[in-house]
Amino acid sequence: MKTRISLFLLCFVIVFSLKSQSKDVNYTIHSSTGLSSDTTLPFWLVTNQYGNVPNSDYGLLNTAIFKDYDTPDTLFDISYKASATGFKAQENKVFVNELYLGVRFKNIVLDLGAKNDAILWNNLSSSNGSIIKSINARAMPGITIKTNNFIKLPFATSWLEFKANFAHYFMNDTRFVDNTNLHHKSLHFKTTLSPTIDIIAGLDHYAQWGGISQQYGAQPTSFKDYIRIIFGAEGGDNALETDQNNALGNHLGAYLLQFNYNKENIGLNFYYSHPFEDTSGREMSNWQDGLYGVFVDLKKNKSLVNSVLLEFTYTKNMSNIPRTDVGPDNYFNNGIYKSGWTYHGNTIGSPYFTPKPIDDNGITSGVIVGDNRFAAINIGANGFLKSLPYKAMLSHTTYYGWFGQEYDPNPYQFSGILDIVIPQDIFNLPFDVAASFAFDAGTYRPQNFGAFLSIKKTGSF
Repeated sequence: MKTRISLFLLCFVIVFSLKSQSKDVNYTIHSSTGLSSDTTLPFWLVTNQYGNVPNSDYGLLNTAIFKDYDTPDTLFDISYKASATGFKAQENKVFVNELYLGVRFKNIVLDLGAKNDAILWNNLSSSNGSIIKSINARAMPGITIKTNNFIKLPFATSWLEFKANFAHYFMNDTRFVDNTNLHHKSLHFKTTLSPTIDIIAGLDHYAQWGGISQQYGAQPTSFKDYIRIIFGAEGGDNALETDQNNALGNHLGAYLLQFNYNKENIGLNFYYSHPFEDTSGREMSNWQDGLYGVFVDLKKNKSLVNSVLLEFTYTKNMSNIPRTDVGPDNYFNNGIYKSGWTYHGNTIGSPYFTPKPIDDNGITSGVIVGDNRFAAINIGANGFLKSLPYKAMLSHTTYYGWFGQEYDPNPYQFSGILDIVIPQDIFNLPFDVAASFAFDAGTYRPQNFGAFLSIKKTGSF
């Protein structure tokens, strides 16, 4: 079924590409290579690349054809993209990055297929502004219906807006529970306090369900079970005893609280992304845990520093309070869905959560227990070195180990990266050139230095 859906979407993309006569049909051809002083790449060379870069020296070729939405004012519009990558590394691979068709009618958008999330905060965030959903893993195929950004509520048009989505995805990688389904919904409100200040608050909710477990067999997949998943209800008689006593499936999500201050000469944003995996997290028993960020947009054109970001990620609490029924939350792991919050071997949420190594069957069994208790600081900036765009990031992470089994001493990690782009118009080149230099230092990962070089051609027809 999922193969037929993919072929259907591919046919759509080809047909729309061939029929379109406008210059908004674009293509990219992107070739890159990465090298390091160790057998693996430095952290920031492989992290937050949509799962497209191998963790070893490589040569890579990516091609894409796509069409964006024309203008926000059109009543009806379409977008689409087909993108594929092949690389030669320790393990050679060819795979589809994105394959989707998007249809927008007024303020409602329908996405069919696998589509990457948009990059936020000028790509300076360690986790794209959300502790639960970064840009560290590949896009999953699925169906999404959502609002096109925020929509004003008719009874409060001057001060209250909302955005929402409802989605179903297929986790079609090699997993402990084969053919796992993923439900996702979100709801966020924005209130305007003044012409310069607004507040955003809301939540994202994900739930893994269904599939066939190597240990427990087929999991419930009826329509009644789907309704239970949507509302986080207990499982029925066809569920395992643990799911009959608790919510059916593996539920996790995040609250978002964001303050925005925006003036003509400066923008200031504060955001807090708080994880939850059960009732204790939803009730904020683990309120200390989360991703805290401050983003400053200096609103300058091609200055040495255009924007700055400071983030702090903390996960040591895990609702570890005196309870007789359950223990701490153990973020991104689950007893039934043992591949946890990973996809194709990469962590879906904050990349500071280290996934367990892929076993001989190609399965990742969640993230490393104990390494999911950490504190991390990330500093980033971007701007222009004369006429060359750059991005710089530096992070420090300390890992603490599991409760009662804390590490002594605590492993720590410094990781940094500098990205520089040479646009094609500077030297009249037929393509853009980009280079990155990254390092790891500390006691958690190998001492490492690496570099990345790419050329990218973008055009339209």
